[in-house]
Amino acid sequence: MELTKGEILVLEQVAKGNKSLKEIALALKKSEPQVYVYVKNLADKSLIELTNGDIEPKRMPHLSLLLQLLSKIPNLTPILEGPGIPIFTAMLKPSTIEEISNETGYKKTAIYKRLQEARKRSLVRKKLTTFEINDKMWAGLKETLEEIKKSELKTDNRIPASAIIYYKKRDEIVFSSKEELDAVKTAFSAYQDYGIGLLTITHFYYLPKKALTKEDILKHSLYIIEKDMDTRYLIFIALFYTKYKKEFKIKHQILMNIGAVLAGGEVKGYPKYQEIKDRAEVYKIEV
Repeated sequence: MELTKGEILVLEQVAKGNKSLKEIALALKKSEPQVYVYVKNLADKSLIELTNGDIEPKRMPHLSLLLQLLSKIPNLTPILEGPGIPIFTAMLKPSTIEEISNETGYKKTAIYKRLQEARKRSLVRKKLTTFEINDKMWAGLKETLEEIKKSELKTDNRIPASAIIYYKKRDEIVFSSKEELDAVKTAFSAYQDYGIGLLTITHFYYLPKKALTKEDILKHSLYIIEKDMDTRYLIFIALFYTKYKKEFKIKHQILMNIGAVLAGGEVKGYPKYQEIKDRAEVYKIEV
C-alpha cells in the first residue's frame, strides 16, 4: 500500500475526528478542491467512503490500526509517505537493502534515504547488513504493517476479487483464477509450452503482460508452492527444473530439497524419488 503525503495527512485528520472536507481543508490550510483530490484517491484505494462531504473510513483491520497509529504518534508522514509503507513492510523480516529493492521495486538510493530517516527515530535496527522493524519501540507499527501485508495478499485492483494472490509488488503480480483472463499464463499453466503438459481447473497468471523466461516461470512456480504446498505441483516443479537445470541460476530451499530427493534422499512433505521418476518417464525427462 503506497500513500502520498496528502493522503496520509487526510487520514491523520480522520483519525483525529475531523471527517468533513471543510474541517480537513481548514486544518491542513488547503483548499477544499485540493483536499477532495486526496480524498478521491483514498476512495479509489478502497480505504474510505465519501458521502455528502463526510468521510467515513472503511472497517478494515489494517486501516483501523493505521488510524490508531496516526492519532497516537505525531509527524509520521515523512516516514510513511510514498515508498515508506512498502519499504517497511519488506522489513517485517530481516532484509538487506538489495532484498528490499527486489521485493518492492524501489531503487536502493530511495530505500537508503528512507532508512536514514527511520533510524533517526529508532524505527529500524541494523544487524550486520540487514534491517528490520524495531518492534521493541515500534510494536504498533509492526502490527499495522503485518495487517497491511495480509490485506494486500488478499485483494488487488488489477485482478478479479475471487483470484488468489501468491506474490505482488508495485509493478507485478502472480495470481490464479478459474477464469480465462487477459494476462500472461505462468508457472504450471505455462509448462505445456515446454513439453510438460498438465491439466488443472485453475489458471496461473502474471501481470503486466510481457514475455516470460523459463527462470521467471520457475520463480513464479516457487511463489505458488510457498503458499500452497501441493505434492503434485512439487513433482512438476522437479520435472521443469530438471529438464532445464543448466539454464537456471535460482537458489531456493525448495529446489535444494528437490535436489536431495533426486539424489535418493527423503524430505518430509516432498514426493518420493520414484514418484518423480515415473512421471518423468511420461515426458521423456531424464532424472
